[in-house]
Amino acid sequence: MPGAASKRVVICGGGVAGLEALIGLHAHLQVGVDVHVVAPRRDFVYRPLAVAAPFGPGGVQRFDLAEIVPHHGASLHLDSLVRVHADRRTIELASGSALPYDALLVATGAQPADWLPGALHFGGAGEVAAYRALLARLARGEDQRVCFVSPPGVAWTLPLYELALLTASHLADSAVIGAELLLVTPEQEPLSMFGSSASRTLRGLLADRGIALRVGVEAAEFAERELRLRDGREIAADQVVTLAKLAGPAIPGLPSDDAGFIPVDAHARVEGLEDVYAAGDGTNNPVKQGGIATQQADAAVEAIVAGLGAAVRPTPVRPTLRGMLLTGIAPLYLRAGVPNGAGNGQQATIEPLWWPPSKIAARYLAPYLAGHDALARAHELADRPAPRADAKRAAASHEEARALAVAFAERDAADGDFSSALEWLEVIERLDGVLGPEFAAKRAEWHERMAA
Repeated sequence: MPGAASKRVVICGGGVAGLEALIGLHAHLQVGVDVHVVAPRRDFVYRPLAVAAPFGPGGVQRFDLAEIVPHHGASLHLDSLVRVHADRRTIELASGSALPYDALLVATGAQPADWLPGALHFGGAGEVAAYRALLARLARGEDQRVCFVSPPGVAWTLPLYELALLTASHLADSAVIGAELLLVTPEQEPLSMFGSSASRTLRGLLADRGIALRVGVEAAEFAERELRLRDGREIAADQVVTLAKLAGPAIPGLPSDDAGFIPVDAHARVEGLEDVYAAGDGTNNPVKQGGIATQQADAAVEAIVAGLGAAVRPTPVRPTLRGMLLTGIAPLYLRAGVPNGAGNGQQATIEPLWWPPSKIAARYLAPYLAGHDALARAHELADRPAPRADAKRAAASHEEARALAVAFAERDAADGDFSSALEWLEVIERLDGVLGPEFAAKRAEWHERMAA
């Protein structure tokens, strides 16, 4: 690529958007560009499965950036972005060092903040112990009424619905009776951003699990086992579970709105700055979701490599929401175009709507984490058409495939072929969205026996 040998691209952030950009750059550039990744921690935490962690082993997956980054031809700096000096094309790091760039992508994320005092703000691994303690209190009958409350404003609320559904399934499996679960949301319909079909399906799931639903209401205060709503009504609750609100990173040297979020255009360019891009929750995109973050990163990568001379025509972000909802049985796959975007129609089904069927549907990162090291286009994320089969037939197909995978896994393990047995566990994990406690324990056991 002409003139690219001396160019340097810097990615700030070791999360979903940063790694998507790293793998995308590697796919486009191959050689000749000096890529640097700045991340405050060595581990990449795959957070979407954290909602499953309180209910058994597994859930929170961690990957070593010291392996991922060099594998894609880049250098890793364990440091944090402090300031951008756009006039000098340099970033200042917390260590005091400076790093020059020819193109910069900021993917440092947003800052979570508690907003409802007294509630359990679930954000991932840090709250797993507290959530397990809540499950134990429910099992003992000390707590009986739990409210799952959506934060005000535009928010990615899918994890809250997962917590409610997984809690209901856990209580049923544990033969806990008498617990009352209620989900409270400002939305007019549950997960309304995915459209009416998803909302109807979710209403049915909640009702089947005995989870009450109140829509169009906003929480104001939780104290003395009472949840007070902004309209003045009160709901008895022993515990409230919610998600954190997000604040922008407000990085010195970058423009930001009143909430600290970085304004970007449809190509993820930071407004008013040359060769500076941003992707992920730290931008002013109203939907804070991993899949949308990777779509921004993809747009930024195309613009960056085009600026470095690659024969790539940058395409703007046309946001499509893809969400895998863990239900405690088969996952529900949701897909919808975001308003003002050009995404697919609204669909909800238990059959995967994209492949590989990962929690974060990312063009490059999802296949990489699924084990596809080759970066040919055939190994990128691919959408699938919505199935025409009815829900009962699809559910039966899912159960049949799962039963076969379980049978083959146990047969291979009994024969001492633990490698094949572990591959069948991967099939079960894809079918269920997350590996349950029983099979997570088997995976650990079979890994040990295979290594013996």
